[in-house]
Amino acid sequence: MSQIPSVDGSVPTPSAILGVFDGLTADLVDALADLDDWGHSGRRSDQYRHDVVADDVLIEGLHRAGFAVLSEESGLTGDGPITVVVDPVDGSTNASRGLPWYATSLCAVDAGGPLAASVVNLASGVRFQAVRGGGVEADQPVAPSACERLSEAIIGMSGWAPTHGGWAQYRACGAAALDLCNVAAGVLDGWLDVDDALGVWDYLGAYLVCQEAGVPMVDALGRDLVVLDHAARRAPIAAGTPRLLGELLELWQSW
Repeated sequence: MSQIPSVDGSVPTPSAILGVFDGLTADLVDALADLDDWGHSGRRSDQYRHDVVADDVLIEGLHRAGFAVLSEESGLTGDGPITVVVDPVDGSTNASRGLPWYATSLCAVDAGGPLAASVVNLASGVRFQAVRGGGVEADQPVAPSACERLSEAIIGMSGWAPTHGGWAQYRACGAAALDLCNVAAGVLDGWLDVDDALGVWDYLGAYLVCQEAGVPMVDALGRDLVVLDHAARRAPIAAGTPRLLGELLELWQSW
């Protein structure tokens, strides 16, 4: 892969960035198709062989394209004015068990924040892409829920809530990036991370999707969600409406 095209010879356009993301995601799908063992890697207790394979494919390609990279699996590497935040396989445990709810999440960040993002369900091929100020393109309708009351809401979550939060129903699907895109699509009314345990790779691609879809998302403790720190952890909360977001935020803080 050569350097990605640009308008002025130095700064890649968002469409060019998404083109790189598309190509690398296709390469990753091919690499995973040849994988015969989706078990643990033996390097870390929470790392699988598909995490390593995916990281190798994506990091090599992104570096060739001129990006710095912040990856869950390999940290911050490379150099350049744009850093791509990468979750090679979001929902690794789902993938290891054959549950078709796992994704690659890629988000290019420049001096202005998230610029272009792609979240792709690697099992189904369903894709969400967003460009800052340019909206969302997806393989399913993007229309956030109009639900305003927690008592009527279907809520997604990561972690185990200490008490019933008063929601109508909940789902814990196991892949934060895809779960948050489901809020943008109106499939879920809202979503929250219970444990204050997510790395930026878990949510940043979906953050731009939600932002461009008009879905408000905040950290439960008021911290900046856009960070390039491998050690940072956050508790994202998103909802289709500001009122529901407020109820979820109040609930989280009561725990």
